[in-house]
Order: sequence, then C-alpha cells, then structure tokens
Amino acid sequence: MMINLKLLAEDLQDLEAHPRDTRRRALLKVDVLRREAERLEVLFEEFLNLTGPCSLQRAPVDLNLVIARLVEFCEPLMKAHGVAVNVVDDAMPLICAADEKLLSQALLNIVINAQQAMPDGGELTITTGVDGNHALVSVRDSGVGIAEADRDRILRPFFSTKARGTGLGLSITRRIVEEHGGGLGFRSDMGKGTTFTIRLPLGDQK
Repeated sequence: MMINLKLLAEDLQDLEAHPRDTRRRALLKVDVLRREAERLEVLFEEFLNLTGPCSLQRAPVDLNLVIARLVEFCEPLMKAHGVAVNVVDDAMPLICAADEKLLSQALLNIVINAQQAMPDGGELTITTGVDGNHALVSVRDSGVGIAEADRDRILRPFFSTKARGTGLGLSITRRIVEEHGGGLGFRSDMGKGTTFTIRLPLGDQK
C-alpha cells in the first residue's frame, strides 16, 4: 500500500505537465488502494471477531433449518464455480441452544473454504446427524485436500495456504463452535477432498 501511495504522490506532482495521462494513472492507483483498504478492513474485523469478547445470543434453533438457509444463500456462488451442493439432513429436528447468526457465520466460513478448495468445480455435501447427546454437521468437499504438513496448522490464526488469505476464517469458526460448548474437527485426503465436522450439544435451554 505504501508503494502505491508514493507513486500516487509522484503522479499528482506531475499533474500540470501531463494532465490526461497523470489522471488515468492516478485513478488506477486509487482503485488499487481502495481494494487494499477494503481487504485491511475485512482483516481487522476478522481479527476483532477472533480476539474480542464473544457474547452469544442463544435461542433454540434447528440446525437443519440453519443449513437450509445457508444453502439457499450460497447456492448461486456455488453454481457460478461449478460446485454442486447436496444436503443429507437428519429426519428429526436438531435443536441446539445457539446464536444463529454466529453459527451461520461459522458454517459459511467452512463452505467458502470448501468452494475455494475446488477451483475446477466439484461436489459439496452437507450432512447432519446425531451422536449421543450431540448434533453433528459435516461439510465434505471433493477438492484438492490439505497437505499433511499443513494439517496441524490449518486451524491456527493467520495460517493460510492461499496467496491472499487472512488465515482467520477457520480460527473464527473454531472459536464460535467452542464458545457453544462444541468442537471442530476435520479429516482430509490429498486429491480426494476434506470433511469438516462441527459437534454441538443438543438441547433448547438458553
């Protein structure tokens, strides 16, 4: 960003001598700076979500309905990237005491991560179920998989395998899930895909 600011300052000093070319170059640099500022704003918001206080607004929610709303929201993006979405939900309502907004954000982070792991398209399968007194939500992609060397670090803050990734999405997801008294795990096979599983206590008490 600082390089572009310096170049912009130089262009503005040259404005009187070459007004048309200078204006064009300046507008291009302003656009680059705008995008960088937006990226930094997103990074800052994600950092606050990770480190700031997490106050849950709990209410009884049906995880199957949360998934249905999430898929409706994400499906246009998935189709645009050649990703087919399948949902295999439990026949019974899965009621958890949860902050639906934060929980939806946690699931959205996983879904976006899965889409990015399938650059040539593929299949995304979301499955819900029950294990004892816990509800399970699994998100499986058919993407590139996570390298074995990265698996111990993939949930850590600021670790990312993407060139412009912040490395905070999955960390925030884990924090949200743990604040709900649950857990986040995954398994991955290189070249075959990755499955993230959220485990949450069942119950409708606030």
